[in-house]
Amino acid sequence: MTAPAQKPRFGKFTLVLISIFFTLVVLEIGTRIWLAIIPEEESLQYSIYSYLSPDNQRYVRHHYLNYYPNPHFKRGKTHHNSLGYRNDEFPREKPEGVFRIAVLGGSTTYNIGINDNDKTFTAVMERELRDKYGYENVEVINAGVGGYNSWETLINLEFRVLDIDPDLVIEYEGTNDVHARFVDPASYKSDDSGRRKQWDPPPVPILEHSALFRVILRKTGITKQVGIGNFVTPDTAYGPYSVAKHNPMELLDKNPPIFFERNLRNMIALTKANGVDMVFVTWAWSPYLGDYASTPHYQRAFREMNEVLEKVAAENGVPLFDFEAVMPDDKKYWGDGRHENELGAEIKGELFAKFLHENGLIKKSSGPGQEAPQAEQP
Repeated sequence: MTAPAQKPRFGKFTLVLISIFFTLVVLEIGTRIWLAIIPEEESLQYSIYSYLSPDNQRYVRHHYLNYYPNPHFKRGKTHHNSLGYRNDEFPREKPEGVFRIAVLGGSTTYNIGINDNDKTFTAVMERELRDKYGYENVEVINAGVGGYNSWETLINLEFRVLDIDPDLVIEYEGTNDVHARFVDPASYKSDDSGRRKQWDPPPVPILEHSALFRVILRKTGITKQVGIGNFVTPDTAYGPYSVAKHNPMELLDKNPPIFFERNLRNMIALTKANGVDMVFVTWAWSPYLGDYASTPHYQRAFREMNEVLEKVAAENGVPLFDFEAVMPDDKKYWGDGRHENELGAEIKGELFAKFLHENGLIKKSSGPGQEAPQAEQP
């Protein structure tokens, strides 16, 4: 009698594996189609930095500055010019009769989160100075770079900004220099090596190469789109939210803002040596957005940095705009506790322009043969 034929031992298991495989393939294809049709700003949070085209990378490596704005960057209504500034094209050599203002700082100068160049506070400031106060030939250059602290700003001033021959430089620095103080005291050094490392692209986890798993990982918060900090911040630096584990008030006591003060003094020396006027601006924030700008240790540090700005300005005869005292902290003006939204940027630009005008800081003619408008007498 013939024995009955045995069924393949792994038949059902193999069918299950094949079914799972084809399901994942279909989901992977569907995810890639979904990423291709959703708005670009939304899809970017699910992208991999190494997949971005050169025109879609906001920052690129720089041999002295570590990184700077990519001259080829264009995304929606945000773009950089060929010199790497968040402006339309302007000649490196300043035309006769132009009064050129360069605004230094980090992301709060660059106005990260505002996606239209024309709505940044530097663009608003230029329009206000021209249209409201009559300085027809004023140029305002946005020399801010996301993530820059006073170390990078000092180098940026010397090796990039002085090359465009500004008449006036405005320094607006704040939270990034606070980050630099939240490091182990043994790493708090004059070269900022406790907070900065050389440009080093982070590795991409294997699962992130799958669009399906990448979206799942990002939506669950297990991973996130990398930022500039992932390229230049060493693992030993304390993040804004981890400092609570290290007694942040003690860190502030042990890491006073001595290097911030020195960098400010060196900026003054550079501008004076090159015949450029300078203005310091106190840093403003909102404590109502629930991020680290709401924490006691960061607010203490913000105030300490502003006190340093006031001290150095007074000792060196540099005009000081107490922006923190006049900028509304109502959360309707803010995208988060550090960065203004479009409404806040409009107010910011108006306030900066008003200060410059009322203090007579635009001293050159506004055009060939024309005298600059005088500040109104109170």
